[in-house]
Amino acid sequence: MSHYVASRSLAVLCGLLIVLAAVLPAPHPEARLLSDGWGATDFIDPNFCMTPIEGQPPRMALFTKAPTVAQWHDRLALLAKYLFWGLLLPVLALAALLRRSRRPLATPSALLISFGLLGLAPAWFQWTLNPAFVSLRQALGTWLVEHWTVTENLFVWIDGAALLIWLGGGSLLSGGATFIAVRLAARLVRLDWRVLAQALLPLAAVTLFLGLTMDTALYLRGEGANLDWLPGLRAALLTLVVGSALWLGWRTIENVGAGRTASKAVASLLWLVPPALVAIHGWLMFFHWTNRYHV
Repeated sequence: MSHYVASRSLAVLCGLLIVLAAVLPAPHPEARLLSDGWGATDFIDPNFCMTPIEGQPPRMALFTKAPTVAQWHDRLALLAKYLFWGLLLPVLALAALLRRSRRPLATPSALLISFGLLGLAPAWFQWTLNPAFVSLRQALGTWLVEHWTVTENLFVWIDGAALLIWLGGGSLLSGGATFIAVRLAARLVRLDWRVLAQALLPLAAVTLFLGLTMDTALYLRGEGANLDWLPGLRAALLTLVVGSALWLGWRTIENVGAGRTASKAVASLLWLVPPALVAIHGWLMFFHWTNRYHV
């Protein structure tokens, strides 16, 4: 009963936050939830020139910009966004995966983990950062411009098509590699592949949690929080989860699987593929492609 009440309360809270975010006007770009004084600076208005002094070139006028003071609706909209996207969504996603780990996986769930959480999700988190997506978009745009009449909507189609190809390709490459590695490893030791896929849950959890909390980190940095500790925490989580997934897979192969020692050795090598893909994704996302727009 208590679990039902808690689930219903969370659903109501999520619905309320979504409604607030949809109904309230978008907050001012320089408004902050917990602090004021952002956006104060001096700027030059290119449309306003001071009267030039004889013998001197025209001078631009320097104006002082007052700091932004957030209004109540700005703070309420930011609070709804922070709570839903920055806190509740990552926590609920992690809780759902942890709850799923207590039960045997059905085939749809195992496929969802392989192709969805370990294929589609990494591709989605990467598309704004991966230089390969820019190359794909440029190549697609060049081909379309050469073969189609250039219209105002053509570039929207280019962006949409490039994103769909990227997500589909990521699902097939990363998710397909994970699926094939698990199926082959399970077959070598005469094991139900869904039992071995159960050990993928920690990898799916850390991929989803770290990806969803990227917005959380951006919100915290926007409020002026010091995030020097964040890379260390991410590295520790990735190391812990990749290590635990390796141990769970090897233990399942050794204790539940059957067959000769050579078959178990090859299956153990195949099991290296999913943790390696997650580790590479984490390194690229959080340590290689970092910039001023990505924490």
